[in-house]
Order: sequence, then structure tokens, then C-alpha cells
Amino acid sequence: MNKEEHIKYWLDSSEEDWISANEICQKNERKHFALFIAHLSLEKFLKALYIKKLGDVPPYKHDLYLLASKSGMKLTDENIEELKLVNEYNLQARYPEYKDNFYKKCTFDFVSTELNRINKLRQWTLDTINNTQ
Repeated sequence: MNKEEHIKYWLDSSEEDWISANEICQKNERKHFALFIAHLSLEKFLKALYIKKLGDVPPYKHDLYLLASKSGMKLTDENIEELKLVNEYNLQARYPEYKDNFYKKCTFDFVSTELNRINKLRQWTLDTINNTQ
């Protein structure tokens, strides 16, 4: 893949994940999974930005703050805090007691609010991608 194809791959994949996250929130009992998928969606936007800015394969990491900072995004303290919060939705390696407490917290209202937060971060990232030469 050339650089533009690689960027398009990440952007398209991010959009698919975003649609899935919202569908899960609306229809599924396992709403916590919507936040996991939304995290992936934002991660993929950040990987597209990384490629666009650096012209290199992004690191095989899921840390949103790391990807944003390595991509040269201008991060405020609020951005950093939000990225680190959303990182917590990548639950693949969490302990069972953490997962159980988190699952109980994932009501429709909580997940909807967090999807709105993630969508603002996605839009901010996409705006950065679109404004990068």
C-alpha cells in the first residue's frame, strides 16, 4: 500500500468501528463493548494521522495518548486527560474484578455520554488529519 491507501484504510476501518459502536450502544445488552470499539475507532484515526504526518507505519500500540503525542498533535491538559480516560476502555488485559465493576457502570446514559466524548476526540483528530499537508 502506498501512503494514501494506508491512510484511507485506517480512516475507513475507523468509520466501520464507529458505526458498530453506536449500533451496540443502541441494541446490545453488552454496552461496555461499544466503548471498546469506540476506542479502536479513535485509535485508527490516530494511526491515520501518524502515517500522514510521519509517513511511517504507526507503532503496534493501543495507547491513544502515545499515538497522539508521537503524531505531533498539540495536546492540552484536557486532551491528555480525555485520551487517558478513553484508554481505559481498551479492556482486553484488565483484571476480572475491574471488568465486573466497569460492566455495571455501563448503562445506556453512561455509554452515550462517553461515545459523545470519544466522537469529539475523533472529530478533533479528523480535523487535524484534514488540515495536515
